[in-house]
Amino acid sequence: MRYQHDMDTKEPGARTNSQPQILLVDDDVDILDELAEGLTALNLPPLKANTAVEALAIVQRNPGLRVIVTDLQMPQIDGIELLQKLTARRNSRPLTAVVMTGNASLDRAVAALRLNAVDFLQKPVSAEEVAIAIRRALDLTGRARPEPSKSATESDYLRALVAARTDRDAIFKAKLFSDPAWDMMLDLAVAEATGRFVSVTSLCLASGVATTTALRRIDELQEADLIMRFPDETDRRRTLVRLTETGLERMHAFVERQAARLGLKVD
Repeated sequence: MRYQHDMDTKEPGARTNSQPQILLVDDDVDILDELAEGLTALNLPPLKANTAVEALAIVQRNPGLRVIVTDLQMPQIDGIELLQKLTARRNSRPLTAVVMTGNASLDRAVAALRLNAVDFLQKPVSAEEVAIAIRRALDLTGRARPEPSKSATESDYLRALVAARTDRDAIFKAKLFSDPAWDMMLDLAVAEATGRFVSVTSLCLASGVATTTALRRIDELQEADLIMRFPDETDRRRTLVRLTETGLERMHAFVERQAARLGLKVD
């Protein structure tokens, strides 16, 4: 499908500066390219990613992004897991999300809405439908944000630590801090605080190191009684991982000690 682009037309919510504001994510390259072409013709040019891992890297390189449009059904890291990771890493400036899927369910819709999603679109979807959702999302992100509270929950503090890791990698050479064990513990602590589980595959991919290295660190953390692996009851082919009671106690103690040093109250 081809779109006519009137260069003199200024659509509401269109990009007004040189920084990209929209990220489009879909593992189907044909759909990705067609929607990107249509959105560009509608004055909403997006960046593109066809995997969640690529999307995470793009978000890290483009702090001005405001809206993510993502498919839910993707291999390895799906759309819900992607939004969970982005919520943790961009806690101070969360991306507003528009989600697309060909297999809608109430549970997945609720999960998406809890992760800053403002629209849930059923595939097949046109560029015009996506554009309407994006403009609504841009309008929402343009509104004033409430003043931050001086107190914080433990999950807020853990998200801040994950965000600090992203800042560290952006400022320093990421390979200087390449061991993933602590990053894995942080990711699992955030997951525990927000009531979700993480798959072994997702944990390995998010660690930023080779899969063999990540799996070795997972084995070491399990031997230290800090994490445990167990089968996913909804998909026996998938293995999930979480903190043990010992791991939870130690991460909680760490959060309390660091917050006390900063004079913060952690609820």
